[in-house]
Amino acid sequence: MGMSIKFEIKIYVSKGVAMDSGTENAVSSGMFLKSAAKEMSSLKNSLSYSTLENYKTALRALKQYLKHDISIDRIDKLTLKGFERWLRAKNLCINTTSCYMRSIRALLNRLSVKNKDHVFDGIYTGRAKTEKRAIAEADIIRIKRLKLRPGLFQTLVRDIFLFCYYAMGMPFVDVAFLRRSQICGNQLVYYRHKTGQRVVVPLEPCMLEIIERYRSDSDYVFPLLKSLNPQIAYQEYLKKLNSYNRSLKSIAKKAGLTIRLTSYTARHTWASVAYGSNVELPVISKALGHSNPRTTLTYIKDINDNRLAQASHLILSRVQNEIC
Repeated sequence: MGMSIKFEIKIYVSKGVAMDSGTENAVSSGMFLKSAAKEMSSLKNSLSYSTLENYKTALRALKQYLKHDISIDRIDKLTLKGFERWLRAKNLCINTTSCYMRSIRALLNRLSVKNKDHVFDGIYTGRAKTEKRAIAEADIIRIKRLKLRPGLFQTLVRDIFLFCYYAMGMPFVDVAFLRRSQICGNQLVYYRHKTGQRVVVPLEPCMLEIIERYRSDSDYVFPLLKSLNPQIAYQEYLKKLNSYNRSLKSIAKKAGLTIRLTSYTARHTWASVAYGSNVELPVISKALGHSNPRTTLTYIKDINDNRLAQASHLILSRVQNEIC
C-alpha cells in the first residue's frame, strides 16, 4: 500500500511584500492613513494645535488624492510626486505644498519607518522667500484714526490689529487665546502656540485702553473665543481667523492702503519698525519669540540702501582715520 505525503506551505503577502516577524516589516506593511491618525491621537497632548492641524490637513489632502488608504510600503517617490503635482494643480502656493510634504515626512518619521528619506528626493520641502508683509508707521496711524462705530466686528478687528502691533508683534492666535490670568501687573506673559517660546510684553497705556474696552466676565481678554476646551477653542479660532482676514481687507480699503492686510502684517510691521529704529536683531528675535534670528530676518523689510551706505561709511571712517 502506497504512502502519500502532503506538504503545506503558507505564504502571507501584504500589498506585494512578504511578511515576517520583524518589527520593521510589520510597521511598513501597515496602512499609512490609519497609522498616522492613531499616532496623532497619541501625540495630541504633546504637540501644538497648529502642528496637529498641519498634520490633519496634509492627511485629508492625501486621502482626497489617493481616494483610499494605502500601505506604508507604497509611499514612494512616484506617489509623492503625483501628490505634489495634484496640489500644485489646485493653485496652492509652493510654501503650502511644502508644508504638506513636511507633515507627511514628519508622520513617517514618527511612525519609525526606516529608509523613507530617499522617497522625498526631488520633492520641495523648503521655505520659499515670501513677499514682505510690513506696512509703514504712517499706515498704522491711518488705521488707528479710522472712524469706526463701537460694537461692530470691524472695530474689534481694528483694535486687535493695533494690539498685535503694540504687543511687540504678538501673533493673532496668541491674542485670540490670551486670558486675563496672563496679565500680571504691568506686563502680560504668553507662550507662543507655534513654538512654545515664552514672551513677556510690557503693558503700555495704549494696550491697557484696548483691554479695558473689551472687559467682560469671560476668561479671555478679547471676545473671539467662547469654549475653554482647547480643541473646540482651536476650531473657533480658525473660523475667526478667516473672518479677521476678510475684515482686514475692508479696513485697508477704508484707510486708503494699497497693500493687503493680513493677520501677519502687524507682526511683520513691528519687526521692521523696530529694526529701522536700530533695535538689535537678537532683541527683536526675543520679542517675537524666535529661537533663531535668521527667522526674524524674513519678517523685516529689505534694509534700505541708505542705511547700508551709512554703515559702510561708519566702519571705513574708523579705519581711514587710524591710517591718517
